[in-house]
Order: sequence, then structure tokens, then C-alpha cells
Amino acid sequence: MRIKIFFFIALLFFSLGCKSKVKKILITHGISSVSYAYFISQKDSLPSIYAVNLSDYKVEKVLPDTFGAVWEIKFSPSGNVALFKTADFEGTVGAGFHLIKNPKIYLFDVASGEVALLKTFDDSWGVKIRWLNNDTVEVYRISGGYQTNENFKFEIYGFDPDGNLLYAKKEEYDWRKGEFPPENVPDLKLNSPDGKFRVEIKDDSLIGVKRIYLVDELNRFEIFETRWKIEHLEWSSDGVYLVFNVVNITPEAVEERNVKTGELYYFNVAKRNLYKISSGSGFFNFRFINDTQIIFDKGFENDSEIYLYDLYEQKIKRITDNDYPDGVSVIPKILGFEA
Repeated sequence: MRIKIFFFIALLFFSLGCKSKVKKILITHGISSVSYAYFISQKDSLPSIYAVNLSDYKVEKVLPDTFGAVWEIKFSPSGNVALFKTADFEGTVGAGFHLIKNPKIYLFDVASGEVALLKTFDDSWGVKIRWLNNDTVEVYRISGGYQTNENFKFEIYGFDPDGNLLYAKKEEYDWRKGEFPPENVPDLKLNSPDGKFRVEIKDDSLIGVKRIYLVDELNRFEIFETRWKIEHLEWSSDGVYLVFNVVNITPEAVEERNVKTGELYYFNVAKRNLYKISSGSGFFNFRFINDTQIIFDKGFENDSEIYLYDLYEQKIKRITDNDYPDGVSVIPKILGFEA
């Protein structure tokens, strides 16, 4: 039986009328999220946050080197605030174990150029971040396990965009009994912003097929069928477009970089049409930068580049072209590849 321990701190914070405990520091000039697209690149020795000007496509570094290596960044649905993770090291150790040394989580206010330290952790097997909505960010952490001869500990922390802790939860898994925490938390935004539609994902485990449906008050419309993992699904803020990627990492993909591992699609709700944006080698991480445009990455490691795609005009543009790893939310990497 899985051991679950839940502790909620939100009521305590609200009853005491606590203000945000995070301290904001200015690290760059304010940059409009409309005029710029942000991504992670390893142009220097360590991965960091960069911004590309969508008018002239010039790239500038955003974070000072004092922050160290940035391994993940996620933007709020509005694009005004980002959550990013730094660590002294993130990669595989020993017999394929994933390790993160001294991870730290920061909030980055794009408009003001201010950064605030949100949470620090001891060494962990996994630390992931995501936005539930404009008002809540979540941080996931996995620790314990085999090497410490303890139960795996799976922690979830929820914060508001000002850095106030809203809730905290903890679950324990006894690996001796075959219990393990979830390795990945899919980033799936199922409800349209206007509330008119929702997405249902049905998994037919008998034949290994997943189906995506668009549902309103009267109808249910099948959008897509796949045997691959549905990794990320997100609506445009006006509810017109639904974008998602599917991923399939096989043993071949570890050995050969040209193996097809991902596909990126979008669905036009009004036209009830599905379109393929791109496919091939990579995870195809993406994010909206406005109602009609997304950026996404394609490829792994030094072959990974950033692309801009216009959903309305159905036009694609490569906006980075170099010999360094670039990624929208992380440096695209799978087991066996080294940055």
C-alpha cells in the first residue's frame, strides 16, 4: 500500500495574512514577451536563458553567469512570468540513475526583468516544474530510493506568481514492494480558456492506442489516434487552436540521432481540421508566444534548433542556426547523449 502524507499550508498563510517571502532582484531590463521569444541555449559552457528578437532575430543572453546552469524553463499561459530551474549538475550517474545536484527554482518577471528565488532542494533524482494556470505553478521533486535504502519521496509544491506557497503535498513509495513515483508529469491543458470545449484522452491499453477527443455540450469529435506518448497539450488563449506533441523514445533513438522520435500537431477548432507542423528527431517541445504563433525545438543536443510557426498563415521559420544545443523548455536530450 502506497504511503500518502498530505500537508496543506495554504490556510495558515492566508489566516496570518503573510506577504510573499521571496526577494526580487533586477537581473535584466524588462523585455516584452510579445516582441521576444525565450529559450535555453548552451552557447557558453553552461546552458542559460536567451531571448531572440522576433523583428530582427538577434539573440541576447538574459541571465548573468552567477546563476549557473539553467536546465528547464516554463512560461505562464500569459507569457508574463517564467519559472526556471538551475542546478550544479543534471544528468545520468552510475547505472543510468538521473541525478540533480543542488537544484534551485526561480520566478522570472519578464516585464520588470526581476528574478526571485522560490525554492531550494538537496540533491534529488528528479525536479520538474509546470504551470497549472496563470495563478498557480507547481514544483515536483523525487528523492530517496535505492541508494539511500529509503522509500521514494514524491513532493509537490504549489505557488502563486508572487512566490507565496499555496500548498504542499508528499507521497511515499516503497520500491521494495514494486511501488515507484511517476517519472513524468504530462503538461496537458485540457479545458479551453473560454470554457466552451474540453479535451478527453482515452487510453485503450488492450491495443495500446490513445485517442484525443474534442468535447462540447452536445458533441464528441475524435481529433487524433496514436500509440505514442502524448507529452504536452495546450490551447491558444482565444481557444481557436489546440497544439500538442507526441513522443516515442526507442532503443534505436539512443544509438542514432536521425530516428523519428516526435511529432507536432495543431487542431483548428472552427474548421475541425488537424494539421502536422513537423516531425522527426527530437521531443518537439513548444509554447505559445501569442494567439497564432508558437516556437518549438527540433533535434537533439547540438543538432537542436528553435523554429517559429504561424498557425494562421501555416508558415515556418528557423530562428536559430548554430552548433550549440537550443531548446524551448529544456535542452533536448535522451539517455546516452551528452551535452
